[in-house]
Amino acid sequence: MSFQEFAQSAQRRSHMGHVKPSVVIGSAVIALVLVGIVAAGWAGLAAAGDVQVVEAQQAASDPETDQQAAETTPKTICVHVAGCVNSPGVCTLEEGARVSDAIAAVGGLNADAADESINLARIVQDGEQIIVLSQEEAAQSAEVARSEVATSHATGAQADARVNLNTADATQLQTLSGIGASKAAKIIAYREQQGPFKSIDDLLNVSGIGEKTLEALRDSICV
Repeated sequence: MSFQEFAQSAQRRSHMGHVKPSVVIGSAVIALVLVGIVAAGWAGLAAAGDVQVVEAQQAASDPETDQQAAETTPKTICVHVAGCVNSPGVCTLEEGARVSDAIAAVGGLNADAADESINLARIVQDGEQIIVLSQEEAAQSAEVARSEVATSHATGAQADARVNLNTADATQLQTLSGIGASKAAKIIAYREQQGPFKSIDDLLNVSGIGEKTLEALRDSICV
């Protein structure tokens, strides 16, 4: 059936015999055009919706997007702050925070704190404990440190005062109790022939030196 026959059939069914065929045909064309436009519009909306769904699915499953989101999220650490602070306890900080940040997170230092006993600029690590000493504790700690240094110096001075069996000459060896010119010469001859003394007990290998002499010299000699 041609389009003109279709239009004439529609005219008869709708009792539009008095209307000119050209008008009926024009109306039919317009109706078909409108139907086509509506159908195309719905198809476009459906396609756009499908594209948006696909893009959303790709964004949700894109590992690079997930990694970028993870990189922008700041990492946190936990630190235990104790001692002379206003509210001792565990605090959560951003990675890269410093001791000053940890102390601020627990209310700051109290009046008795020895702030010079800690490095406020140091970067803290996850799980560490920061202890702020009181002024009395800091003073005691400083005294202990000075005592240890003094002891170390005294020990070093005592060691320097000992006579080295491998480097001492005859005059130095004769400053030792019980060592005269003869025994000093034998000590020098031994190390020249046998090589350096490996321990002070090797002195027993020198003729004329026994256990009693060695024990009397033990605190005064070294190798």
